[in-house]
Order: sequence, then structure tokens, then C-alpha cells
Amino acid sequence: MKINKIRLTLAVFLLTLLTSQAQQIPLYSNYFFTPFMYNPARSGTEGYTELSILHRRQWTGIQGAPETSALAVNGSLNEEKVGWSGYAFSDQTDIIKRIGVYGNYAYHIRMSESATLSLGLGAGYLANNIDLSAIRAQDQGDVYTVINGDRGTFDLNFGFNLKIANFQLGASVPQLVGQPIKYLGDVASDDVTYTLLRHYVINAQYDFKFSGDKNVLSPMVLVRAADDNVPIQIDAGLMYSMLKYGYVGAMFRSEYAVTANIGLNLTEQLTVGYAYDFSLNDYGPDLGTSHEFMLTYRFGSNKRNERLENEIKKLKQQQRKQKDETEEIVDEKLEEFKDEYKRELEAEMKQAAAEAAEAAATEAAKNNSSNNNNPTITPGTVPGGNNQQGNNQQQGQNQGQDAGNTANTGNNGGYNSVNTASNVTPGSRGYYVVAGVFSNKANADRLQRKLENSGLDARSFQDPGNSYYYVYLLKFENYQEAEQAKNGNLNGSYSGDLWIKIIK
Repeated sequence: MKINKIRLTLAVFLLTLLTSQAQQIPLYSNYFFTPFMYNPARSGTEGYTELSILHRRQWTGIQGAPETSALAVNGSLNEEKVGWSGYAFSDQTDIIKRIGVYGNYAYHIRMSESATLSLGLGAGYLANNIDLSAIRAQDQGDVYTVINGDRGTFDLNFGFNLKIANFQLGASVPQLVGQPIKYLGDVASDDVTYTLLRHYVINAQYDFKFSGDKNVLSPMVLVRAADDNVPIQIDAGLMYSMLKYGYVGAMFRSEYAVTANIGLNLTEQLTVGYAYDFSLNDYGPDLGTSHEFMLTYRFGSNKRNERLENEIKKLKQQQRKQKDETEEIVDEKLEEFKDEYKRELEAEMKQAAAEAAEAAATEAAKNNSSNNNNPTITPGTVPGGNNQQGNNQQQGQNQGQDAGNTANTGNNGGYNSVNTASNVTPGSRGYYVVAGVFSNKANADRLQRKLENSGLDARSFQDPGNSYYYVYLLKFENYQEAEQAKNGNLNGSYSGDLWIKIIK
């Protein structure tokens, strides 16, 4: 009878302790930095590989109070499309000790530029141990012959996390299988069964970012629940992270305590953190405070930052390429401008030389005319007689020449009339045979009149693309005809320089 009483007392203690308001999964105050320990979908979301060590001492005023240690590693692969993590913990409460080893896998689905859905699965092994040597009873033999204290089972965790811009919402189910653990007695009737309860964890978080990503204020809520009417626990708090210095935070836990968090970045890779819990329930003064320490080391550099740097490098390369292309276009336009300016200058110089020669010829003609106004009259010559008749004959010859010149006006080498300048819409699409290029319309008009006076059909138009004026003689529908007319100097009817202007 005494043995059965001890068995019953131990079983009740075991079940009561492990299904109490503290729930079965380990409690952490720094889970903000190791969220993958609750939700496997949060694996590999930080952009770098990190190793964290945690140690928590709860209710320092109570002998045998919970004490938890954990080692966790977290990273990503394939440009953060795949996340992975692993952790091991030891959670001891008085004579009961739980050791768990888990590995997590997460796949991150990029739904849009700012939305990512993550699915995660974790698998591990849980070992439960009762330290029978720590049990004190009046009759020592009663306990040792009743219970075998080492038992374990495999476990699965599942979770998802949806991140939209700076907001994220996730849920997970730790101890998904809910596998029972049976502690064997010396006979079948003495067996004690402990069942792993299926838990439910929901988290929500929003990040307010300042100074880019250097300072982040994160309000967050985490809700824990479990089967068998275990009371729901709600955490609500704020965490302010400073990339250069560290972090500070505060948390309220319903029916339990308030928590203060502080962390210091010793280097870019190394961070040390501390959390302080003070119980708020009726037993708070008797339970004492709780302390949790965390040490995190980040390996290498942040892959997300590296990716951003690579994107910046690509943008800079594109900018340099665009700059080179722009400079090439400017150089081409500049060379074209130089060529056109050179042709214009040469044309103006030729025109100036022609005008100077024309002025000299006019001056010489005036001098000859002045000499002819004072003729020497020889005897027997009647003024106005034979001379007058000669003048009339000369005038007739000049008129005949003028008529001939008029007949040749607009010929332009004998090309089809549809190609001659006067029959072409100035500036329309085609290939123009050009005799001069000018930036000043008056100069263009002067050359046009000169060409017309020499018997050629000439017109001009302004190109709106470069504002230059082009004096042309012919226009064709294809480049070959225009090139042939240019190279042949209009079938030998023009002795000056010619160019081809293309209007598309």
C-alpha cells in the first residue's frame, strides 16, 4: 500500500509539473533573436550564418526551479531561398530533465517584390529523464523498484511565416506528433504514461525602420497555447535594435512576468545579451527573479548586404555603360557637326571668293565703260551710224544668249523634272543632293540666288533636328541615285562640291 502511494504521488507530480501553466516547451526571453526555435519557417531569414548560446535560470528563489541551456545555429542557402537551422537544449526542473535535438528546413517563396511566404519543417528527438537518485523518501527501496526514469521519442514541428514589406505573421505547431512517453514499472500496472502535448504558437511583428535599416523599432505579439485546456499565454512587447550599438526591449507576459532585454554589439560579429524577468503573480515575491544570458556570433558577412552591394555594383555598371553610350552619341553628333560646319565654312569661303571675283569683274567693267564713253572720232565716221548698227547687232546677240540661258534654267543636268528642286516638297523624306549647308538663312538664300542666276534649279529647307539650312538641287527616293548624281556632278553641269542629306 505504501509503495502504491509513492507511485501515485510521483505520477501526479510528474503530470502536474509538465502540464502546468508553464507548458511543456522551453521558455526563452530572447526568442526575438532565435525565432526558428519556435517556428522552423523562420530559419535562414537574417541573411547570414549565426551561432547562439543561451542560458536561463528561472525563479532563483526556489530550489529545483527550471534551468534551461541551448545551443542554436542558423543560416541560409541559394540566395536565401532555402533556410536551415539546428538547435539542442537541456531543460531541467528539479528531478525532471528534458534534452532535445532538432533540425529545421525552410523554403522561402518570393511571391512579389515585397512579399515572401516561408514554409518550415523541423524534426528532432526528445529525451525525458527522471533523476531517481535525487528523490528522497522515508523508504528508499520503494521508489527505485517502481520506475525506469529514461525515455524518449521522435518529434516533428511545422510552421509558416508570411512577410509583407515590414510586417510578418507566422504560426507553428511544436510537438506536432504528440507521442506518449511511457515510464515502465516493475509490473504492467505500475506503468506511468506522459504525453507530449501539441502546442500552437502564433507570432506577429512589424518593423519601423529609421535611418535606412540602421535603427529598427519592432512591436510584436506572441501567443502560446496547447491541448488539454492548458491556459493561453500572451507576450506583447517592443524591441529597439541599433545596428551599430545593440538593442533594448521590454515584454509583458500574461499571468507570469514582465521582461527587460538589453544587448551590446561587442563587434560586428559578436553580440552579448541579457534578459531580466520579474514575476507578477501572487507568488512573485517568493519565486524570485529570472535571468537569461545570450551570446551570438555571426560568421562572415551579411549575405543580404552582399546582395545589395552587388545590385549597387550592377546599377553603377549600367550607369557607366549608359554614360559611355551617351558620350559615344555626343561624339558622333559632334563629329557630324564638325563636318557640317567645315562644309559650311568652305562653302562660305568659296562664296566670299566668288563674290570678291565678281566685284573685281564689275569694277573692271565700269572702268572699261568709262573709257568707251570718250571715243576717238575718225574722219568720215558718222557718230551713231555704223557704230549704232553694230550696237544693235551686239544687243541682238546678247538677247539671243539670254534666251539660251533661260532655256537652260532648271535643267540640273537633264534629270527628270520630278527630281528637280522646284518640284520637291522642301524637307520631305528622301535623299537630297546638296550644294551648301549654312547656319544662317541669309547665306543660304544668297547661294540659292547665285545658283539660280547660273541657270540651275535650287531650293533650300531647314532641318529641325540641327537647325541648319540646306541648299539642294535634286532629290531622289533612294541613296544610289543620289550618290550617282553627286559623283557625276549632275551629269557634268555643276563644278562645285556636292553632299547628300538624308531625311527620314
